Amino acid sequence: MRGRRAFVILTFYLLLICSFVAILYLGFAVGGSNRSTESRVAGKTIFTTILSIQAFLSVFISPAFTAASITGEKERQTYDLLRTTLLSARALVSGKLFSALSYVLLLILAAIPLQSVAFLLGGVSFIELFISQLLVVVSAITFGMMGIYISSLMRTTIAATVTTYALVLLLVVGLPVLALFTIPFVSLLMVPGTPVTLPPWTPVLLVYVALALGSLNLPATLIASDVFLIEYGAIFYYTDTIDIYTVVIFSPWWIYLLAYTVLAVLLFWASIRRVKQISNV
Repeated sequence: MRGRRAFVILTFYLLLICSFVAILYLGFAVGGSNRSTESRVAGKTIFTTILSIQAFLSVFISPAFTAASITGEKERQTYDLLRTTLLSARALVSGKLFSALSYVLLLILAAIPLQSVAFLLGGVSFIELFISQLLVVVSAITFGMMGIYISSLMRTTIAATVTTYALVLLLVVGLPVLALFTIPFVSLLMVPGTPVTLPPWTPVLLVYVALALGSLNLPATLIASDVFLIEYGAIFYYTDTIDIYTVVIFSPWWIYLLAYTVLAVLLFWASIRRVKQISNV
């Protein structure tokens, strides 16, 4: 933040989002339509686009800022000097995390006021905005913490970056692919006449497996939580009937928050232990 580049990037980042919002809003205004349905669609589009940019920042930019946090010290041969100071391992890890993520969080939070146009047009509620921003911030912290932990394990920045992004892609892309291949395959086994006989509660199990996989994926969590909120009015859960069973369907957002908060805490604790081990070698 002491240089000019940080402010230039922030300015162009906001100008880019503002340009899209202005074009969409002007297109709606020039159309001369006052119908509330089209207004809500325009508001929802603005909200979804800005949220997609924020999600991209938290998932793919946060690890880039933290993957070199410790390996960079090793490559510059300053890590041993750093560990000889009075700085504790906890302070070192937390300092690396917040110094790296402060700018990413600034980019995420700076886009929130632009969501006011979506509120003006309709189609978006405050609870949707609150939940989405909470998910994005927790994701940025968790993926950033993942980069720090991998950085404490690796010797070079390239290896740390590649490993970190491999894990990120596994969570963001790998889980949906696994669900697309596994759930339809099991569903085929439930067709009458197949040689494999599955228990009658298998459809319920499939629902919960799909819910668990979706609750570990940020895009799937954002989409499913919004659908649950709009279609069923469910903030935390709703009940449904599958065959003869009455099941409780949980909204994925709070499961995602719980899982990723626990993961961030574990990675933070593991990073501190790793730094202590390295310092004792």
